[in-house]
Amino acid sequence: MADKWLVWGKGGHGRVVADLVRNSGGEVAGFVDAHPEGSNCVSEAELLGALGAGNTLPLGASRIALGIGDNAARLAAWRNVDRDASTALVHSQAWISSSARISAGTVVLPRAVVHTDAVIGEAVILNSGCIIEHDCVIADGAHVSPGAILTGNVAVGECSWIGAGAVVLPGVGIGARCVVGAGAVVTRDVEDATTVVGNPARPLVTHDSGARLT
Repeated sequence: MADKWLVWGKGGHGRVVADLVRNSGGEVAGFVDAHPEGSNCVSEAELLGALGAGNTLPLGASRIALGIGDNAARLAAWRNVDRDASTALVHSQAWISSSARISAGTVVLPRAVVHTDAVIGEAVILNSGCIIEHDCVIADGAHVSPGAILTGNVAVGECSWIGAGAVVLPGVGIGARCVVGAGAVVTRDVEDATTVVGNPARPLVTHDSGARLT
């Protein structure tokens, strides 16, 4: 019998994750949302109450899939989930090395590639067509967007976001809560809570008069 999943998040990413559940042979029991609508959607408060009390999941579900796009919110939600109630979800068209490690709560979308000895944390999004090269380490709650490439031995910190089509060169470290702009080429380490854009990528600093590159 197929696992029945609650998808936590009903926005665009939540619908993508629902499709991923179905691709993985599971059944979508329903959704969890802050403002639930419809018979197949329950509130976050109801789910958190069930989790806190150790009760069975709503709507007859046995597992939870994270469909929250915001990194910090997704990781915060994940920290309420019993690890026995989730697992990594990997699309059938993704390729994962046998020596790579994908942690629970993570979703891997079509045509993503994860190479030798890469380590992927919990509640991570590896989006469509991204490439994670050998020995990369991605911390909990990060998001690697469509078409982004992490070349060998890259480290990505907690809740950081690598934009669509960005490239991070070998051995570079991205701190926690960083944003790498779409199409950026990152050639050197990025400090925590920094946004970088361009080729080569440089920090984007926001002032009252607007944003500028440093």
